[in-house]
This record gives sequence, structure tokens and C-alpha cells, in this order.
Amino acid sequence: MNAGVVIERVEPAGAAARIGLRAGDRLLSINGQLLGDQIDVQFYSAARRLRVKWLRDDVECERWVYLRPGEPWGWELEPFAPRRCNNRCPFCFVLQLPRGLRRALYFRDEDYRLSFLYGHYITGTNLTAGDLDRIVRQRLSPLYISVHATDPQLRARLLGRTSGIPPVTDLLDFLAAHDIQFHAQIVVCPGWNDGAALLQTLADLRRYPPALRSVAVVPVGLTAHRDHLPDIRRVTPRYAAATIEVLAPIMRQWRRALGEPVLFAADEWYLRAGLPVPDYRGVDIAPQFENGVGMVGRFLRPWRQVERRLQKGISVPAVKFRRPAVAIITGVSASVFLKPIVARLNQLGGLRVRLIVVRNRLFGPTVTVSGLLAGRDILDTLLAHPRADRYLLPANCLRPWDHLFLDGLSLEQLADRLGRPIVPVEGTCRELVNAVVCGSHFSAVSNQ
Repeated sequence: MNAGVVIERVEPAGAAARIGLRAGDRLLSINGQLLGDQIDVQFYSAARRLRVKWLRDDVECERWVYLRPGEPWGWELEPFAPRRCNNRCPFCFVLQLPRGLRRALYFRDEDYRLSFLYGHYITGTNLTAGDLDRIVRQRLSPLYISVHATDPQLRARLLGRTSGIPPVTDLLDFLAAHDIQFHAQIVVCPGWNDGAALLQTLADLRRYPPALRSVAVVPVGLTAHRDHLPDIRRVTPRYAAATIEVLAPIMRQWRRALGEPVLFAADEWYLRAGLPVPDYRGVDIAPQFENGVGMVGRFLRPWRQVERRLQKGISVPAVKFRRPAVAIITGVSASVFLKPIVARLNQLGGLRVRLIVVRNRLFGPTVTVSGLLAGRDILDTLLAHPRADRYLLPANCLRPWDHLFLDGLSLEQLADRLGRPIVPVEGTCRELVNAVVCGSHFSAVSNQ
């Protein structure tokens, strides 16, 4: 039974304040439709003329409201409690976490509402008939589906289940039949769902476009904390190269047949294999960006323009004083494409730019992405190097709203311990170069 949605905050300007709603009120219904979460509120408040019912101090209130053109509601609603995952995937990163991290990191969600709102991947194993009905009725599209394998027995094994797993193709058939679009991912575990199983999965998925908008094939991420989990072989450079060799012709075939790229291999395959990473210029890779598709291409794309502007717009003065030292902090994977940029910056004169590669001791050496760097690993690595005047840090290893690392260390604590400023940087190489030259005798590189 829907219990309503609590209003956490009301802006002074907006329809909510105009009809007298306050923080703490519980929205019960709109036009007679009961409300259970913010998706219900968004769906049923799409009309211009609305009858809103809410609860305040155990008293039901009701008002009609006519929304003015472009007028926002001006409210902030209490988020719903996400559903917990009922699977136990042997490759689940949450199950491979060490102790002592932020508490929220240990929660494993499996909620189709988060899939629709934020692009969280779900297996669909906890979807009820009511959930499927709501997905169709409210047009909750697109969804993000973790496929991993289309063979039912293999998929059950990959999800750590022994029974109660319907074929994932049943779910995909339902979504496609009701015009609900979806994106898919396949996490490849060597010796489990690769080889013939991977080829079969891709062949089965091929029949779902246009409902299927994209597929990302991702290498499994393994930490050093797997003592309680089944054995999975790590992805070696040779294995990564062999996987690309298998996927490349299939990706080309899909693109020719569909007229656009739909099947993608994550950048990590190319980085581990030591191969050039695709640029994906002009391709919408946003739905698979968090899966590591197109991250390297997006970062490097402005480099030629940035380099030309540096060459054209910077005159190298006679520097009589010690050149300022800037240190760029990164993980092992990103260091591959950052090294040439750092080398080029050091040729300009007036700056000393160092690249400091942090190896992941918290999760283990097989975890090489910068987004999973821990604050204490960064601190220990920096203390082992000569001090720089300032440090540049990839912003994706920090929680955005409070600048906390995964292990709970804050950016402020790290800066205090080093006694040097530390600047989080996000975006492309243009933003990185701007951050490098900021504070020196160089002017920033134009974004235009």
C-alpha cells in the first residue's frame, strides 16, 4: 500500500509554496492517484490542473492547483529506500570490499527505480508482476540490465543463485514487446562466461535492437579481498588483447547492420592490452560512460587543440627563480595516456610537472583505476616523494558533496598532512592543463 511521500523542503517560489505546502507534509495523492515515491509524484503531476491531497499533523488537507506555464513545484522530496540485492555474484565489487570503508559502500542495491532515475544496473531477479506493470504504465524507459550471460544455468551461477532465476531473455522479450528501451552490460569473468558463452550471449542480444540501445562488455574487477568467494582468473594483457580480437569484428558487424555503434568494449580492455583506445567522436557513449566506455577518448579529444594553444600562446621567459613544481596524481591505468601530456608540458619551460602514480594497496594491485584510489594510499605515496608546490587530483576519487575518499579520509585532511594545496580536477585534458598552469606565469588555456 502506498504510504505517501514526505516533503523535505519547500522553496519560497513555486507551486508548492503557493498552495501552502510545508516541509514535513506527506503527499498522499494527486488527482486521486496514491503516491509511493517521487516517480509517482512526477508521473501523476504532469497535468496542468491537479487535485493535491496531503497529510499534516494527522489532518488531511486538499487543494486544487493550476500549474502556470513553466512553473516548478519548488519542493524537495524524501528519497525512497532502495531495495536490497538478493544475488551473491562472485564478481560483485561490494562483496570484495575490505573493512573500514564508508558504511554506505557496503549496501548492494537492486532497484528498477534507481535504474530508471540514475542508470543503476539491475539483474531484474526481484521484479514482480506489479513492478513490470508499473514500468510499462509509467513508461520507465530506458532501464539498465546486467545480462552477463543468456544461458539460464550459467547466469544463475554468475548471480550466485541455485534456483528461482528465470531466463533473462524472458525479461528482455517483455521490455522489447512493450517498447521499453534498455541498455545492457556483460561483465566478463575469465573461465566463466567468456569464449563460446560470450559469443552466444552476444548472438542472443543481437535480436533486441532497437529496444536494446547499447551493450558494454566489461572486464571483471578483482580485489585482494576474495578469500570467501569462488576463484576467478584475473584479466591479463594477453587475455585482454585476445578478447579485443574476438569482439572487434562483431562490433563492426553490429555497426554495419544497425547503422550506429551499439556494442562497445570498455576502455580498460585496450589499456590492459596496450592497444589504442577508440575515440568514439560523434558517438553518444553517455549511457555506458560509467562502464568505462569512451572515458579515455573524451579526456584526450581536446589535446591537439590544447597543445597548439600552448605552443602559440606561451612565450617562455628567462626564469631566474626556482620553477614551480606541480604534481599530477593518478592511478596505474590513466598513467599510460598521461605520460605523453606531462612530457610535453615539461618541454615548455617555467614549470616542473611530475606524474605520481599511486598503486592501490587498499583493494590490491589488480585495481588500477583512479576512481578507486584511497586517501591513505595517496598520502603514503606522496610522502615518499619530494614535496611539490601543489597537487592535482582526479575528482572522481572523491565523494562530490563532502570531498571524502573511499576510506573516509577527507581532502582537507590530506592537504593538511602534506602542507600543500590539493586541487581536484575533472573533465578533459583541457581542464587538467588549465589546472597545471594556474598560478604560474602561464595564462590559462582558453576553453573556446
